[in-house]
Amino acid sequence: MWRSMANVAAATAAFGLVHSALASRYAKHAATQTFGERNRNGLYRVFYLAQSAVTFGMLVAYVRKQPSRELYRVRGPLALLMHSGQVVALFHAIAAAGQVGFTRILGLESLHCWRGDGQVPPEPEAQGPALDVEGLKHDAGPFAWSRHPLNLAPLPVFWLHPRMTTSLLAFNIAATAYFVVGSLHEEARLWEAYGEAYSAYQRSGVPFYLPSPKQSSFLPIGTVAHLPGKPIDLEGSRS
Repeated sequence: MWRSMANVAAATAAFGLVHSALASRYAKHAATQTFGERNRNGLYRVFYLAQSAVTFGMLVAYVRKQPSRELYRVRGPLALLMHSGQVVALFHAIAAAGQVGFTRILGLESLHCWRGDGQVPPEPEAQGPALDVEGLKHDAGPFAWSRHPLNLAPLPVFWLHPRMTTSLLAFNIAATAYFVVGSLHEEARLWEAYGEAYSAYQRSGVPFYLPSPKQSSFLPIGTVAHLPGKPIDLEGSRS
């Protein structure tokens, strides 16, 4: 059983490594060199999401084939409460994606520009709130609870499953580590891309990952800097 759990964790880690490698600047630069800047800008995000869906499906199929045993099963009102937590997490993710921009995060905006005759702008460097001339445009909602809400939201979905198996436990541990480490990597990418604009967000009091009990999206974020200058778009996607 331990061997099957190790296999699941290794497969999940491999999926995460591929996911991160394709989101790197090196991969994007290689795609630009191979296919041209316009094609890269217009098609890379769509390709990235498509391969993510395919490889995740392969991961799920592999995990299901591994020997596994049930660790616990929650029934009754407590199971309903756990499912409710999963639903809340999904709505939290949808709200965060809405702040980033659905067409942007799905690559549809870039694809639409690519199909036309105009210039196709590159996608933002990574997931994050939008910045405008007045500073943080999205200083409330999911991005006021955590600087990486789209990486946080999957964890309640994974861990609040009423039935836990050895395979699911191994997947959850590896996936949790991936989301935390990935957020650290994303934090560095955002700072490198946007400099002081993102540093102001880091200093605003919004937690890096886990929400703070003292932080509320219903209260004004008074410490968020209002940055002068031209609009800076910090919307984005992992890729």
